[in-house]
Amino acid sequence: MDDVSVSVFARTDVGMHRTGNEDAFLVADLSTGNVGLGPDISAHRLGERGSLMIVSDGMGGAAAGEIASEMAVATICDSLMNESPEAQIADRLRTATETANQRIWDHSQENIDLSGMGATVTAVVVQGTAAYIAQVGDSRAYLIRGERIKQLTKDQSLAQVLYDSGAVSLEQMAAVPQNVIMQALGTQQDVKVAISAVQLFRNDCLILCSDGLSNKVLPDELRKTVQDTDDLTEACRLLIEKANEKGGEDNITVVIARFDGEALASEEESITGSFTTLSPEYSDAGTAGALDRYAAGMSEERDRSTRSLATTAFSAEKQTEQTAPPVDEQTAGSFAESFSQPEHELGAPTPFVRRGFLVILVIGLVSMLLLLATAYFFYDHYLKTRPLDIQPQNTSTPQS
Repeated sequence: MDDVSVSVFARTDVGMHRTGNEDAFLVADLSTGNVGLGPDISAHRLGERGSLMIVSDGMGGAAAGEIASEMAVATICDSLMNESPEAQIADRLRTATETANQRIWDHSQENIDLSGMGATVTAVVVQGTAAYIAQVGDSRAYLIRGERIKQLTKDQSLAQVLYDSGAVSLEQMAAVPQNVIMQALGTQQDVKVAISAVQLFRNDCLILCSDGLSNKVLPDELRKTVQDTDDLTEACRLLIEKANEKGGEDNITVVIARFDGEALASEEESITGSFTTLSPEYSDAGTAGALDRYAAGMSEERDRSTRSLATTAFSAEKQTEQTAPPVDEQTAGSFAESFSQPEHELGAPTPFVRRGFLVILVIGLVSMLLLLATAYFFYDHYLKTRPLDIQPQNTSTPQS
């Protein structure tokens, strides 16, 4: 057996604005069956079946999001532990993720109060000297190698699809709603799992996180924080602290794993050179018209506190995510025109808003003046008391 050692720690936080935590994570040694963050997991030798790390971000409102994310991580873990190790790890990981999707879907159909619930998932199985990654939604996996960091997953989000199609530039991408994802576990009967793999080298660090972290902390800041901190427990704490300092609007979850051992090569190949996509990207299966359906619902679900399917709004305590099927380039291009204006800070009125306020103010003042003029005319002509016109009486006595 290859000699690979794994040091891993994870942490989740409710954030600064939420009352509940709909994120979930799981760390497991698939060879021993141990699950959790105890001493036998936080530092262990890689066994024959490998090690598993998962982050999931639930959606659906009330307790639905929490249930969905917990079902996602538990189902994937159970499936991988029970499946035959003879099967290819990429196939096992895909099957486990699809099983989680089916179970969440079935559970939501059987319980009307949970209808529409779902969860993102980023799951990694490390076996031998490679890490295999399954992706659904917009949680992320990063790899740090030396002074470099690479995002191993691609967000299955509206913003990413528009950018990939060329409909928006990198600068315009920030103005596209970041809370709209193209698919999630449990929101539809079938899900397309993106599978990739990366060859590991000595001292590589793998980071899994929910969008509560990736939306707040830039990749270089992630890298620097992890590299400057030997203790992974402290690195997790610092990253969550940084996300909370920058607003902490969402739940925040992070898993960090560091790899070492004689089986891992010391020579540092580029991350891109050691990375392989094993399944087509989700965006390859385009469905025209999805953005039109999304746009129709934008007037009702514009706030970041909504996430749902393009045809289903999940009113959620968590900022409900919206999910929609992917789109072709032509549809994306027509829809992206609505995001051509630069992003403005929250609470800072745009030029269009300022102009609107001015027009409303002028109309209001004119209306008030007309109303006052009408009221004065009515009062002056019909209600105002006028002095009586009394003719003086002739009191002289007529002469005879």
